[in-house]
Amino acid sequence: MTNPYLTALAAALIAGVVTNALVPLVIKLASAVRALDRPDERKLHQGEVPRLGGVAIFVGVAVAAGMGLAAGWKVWGGGVARSEYAAFAFGAGLVFLIGVLDDLYGVSPAKKFLVQFVAAWILVQIGWRFEVLNLPLVGEIELGMWGGVLSILWVVGVTNAINLIDGLDGLASGVAAIISASLLVYSVLQGNPGSVVLLAAIVGACLGFLRHNWRPAKIYLGDSGALTLGFVLGAITLHSSLKAQAAVAILVPILALGLPVIDTLLVMAVRFFGGEGAPVARRFARMFHADRRHLHHLLGHLVERHRSVVGVLYVLALVFCGAALYVAVTGEFVVGATLLVVEVLAIGVLRWAGVTSAARRLVAEQKAGVRPRVSGWGRSPES
Repeated sequence: MTNPYLTALAAALIAGVVTNALVPLVIKLASAVRALDRPDERKLHQGEVPRLGGVAIFVGVAVAAGMGLAAGWKVWGGGVARSEYAAFAFGAGLVFLIGVLDDLYGVSPAKKFLVQFVAAWILVQIGWRFEVLNLPLVGEIELGMWGGVLSILWVVGVTNAINLIDGLDGLASGVAAIISASLLVYSVLQGNPGSVVLLAAIVGACLGFLRHNWRPAKIYLGDSGALTLGFVLGAITLHSSLKAQAAVAILVPILALGLPVIDTLLVMAVRFFGGEGAPVARRFARMFHADRRHLHHLLGHLVERHRSVVGVLYVLALVFCGAALYVAVTGEFVVGATLLVVEVLAIGVLRWAGVTSAARRLVAEQKAGVRPRVSGWGRSPES
C-alpha cells in the first residue's frame, strides 16, 4: 500500500483493534503485579483501578505505525532519514520505560525528568528543534543554541502537560486523540506522510483505549501512557515546525496543545505565587507538587456531572485545535498571537469561575453547619 492516506487509515484501524484487544490482557497483568491506582485526597474514584494502560497504546501504535511505515517506505519514506526515526523511537521508548517503572514501583519526579530531558536532547541532536522565533515589532529572531534549549523545554513540558490532565476518566486519552487528529491534518497540509501515518495510529489507539477508559474506567493510562503520548506529541510538533512558515512555526504547536500546556503553566504560576513569604527555592519546588488546582478539578465546582466536565474540555480542545489549523493555513502571525491570548484568557476565566464557585459553596456549607464537600481545590464530579 503506497498511498500514505490509505496507509494512515489502515494504521488507525489496526492500532484501534490491537489496543482494544490488548486492554483486557493488560488489566489482568496490572492486577497480577498490583499496578493499581488507589483513591486518595486527589484521586476520588471508587476502589482500585488498574493502570499500565500505556502498554496497550504503545504496542498498538508501534505495530500499526511500524507496519504502515514499512509498507510505504520505498515510495514516500525518504522525507525523514532512518536515523531520525530510530532516534525518535529510542526516545519514546525511554519515556515509555520510565513510565512503566513508575506504574509498577514508583519513580521519583527527578528521575523521570532526567529521562525526559535525555529523550528530548536526543531529538535536538538529530536536528529536531525550533530555529526561528517571530516577535511583534521585532520580526524573526534566529534562536541559535537557544533553539535547542527551548526545544527540550517544549518536549518535556508537553510530556508532563498531557500527564497532568490525566485526572478524569477519559480526559487525557480523548484530548490526546483530538490533538493528534488536528496535527494529522496539519501534517497533511505540510505533505509529511510519515507523521500522518504515526498520528493516525495514535488517534486509533487512543479511541481503542477510550472504550475502556470512559467512566467508570476499567483501566487508566498510567504514566506509561500519558508520558509517552505527551512525548510523542511534543516531538511531532517539534518536527512539524521544521517545515512550517517561520511566522507560525512555534505558534501552531502552542495553539494546538493550548489546553494542557496553558493550564499547566497557569497552575505552576499559582503554586509559585501562592507561596508568598516562603523562600524562592521552596516556592519553586511547590510548582511541581501535585494538587487539585488543574482546570478539570476546578470545573467540577461548575458542572455537576463528570462526563459533562470531560465534554466541556473536549469542546475546548477542539476549538483550540481549530484555531491552530486556521493559523497554519493562513500563516497570519498576528491572528495567531491574538488567538493565543484568547486561549489564555479562556482558560483563565474558567479557572477563576471554578475557584469562585468553590469558595461560595464552601461558605454556604459552613454557614449551614454541614461538613464541607470541597476537598482542596476541587471535588469529584458526580457521575
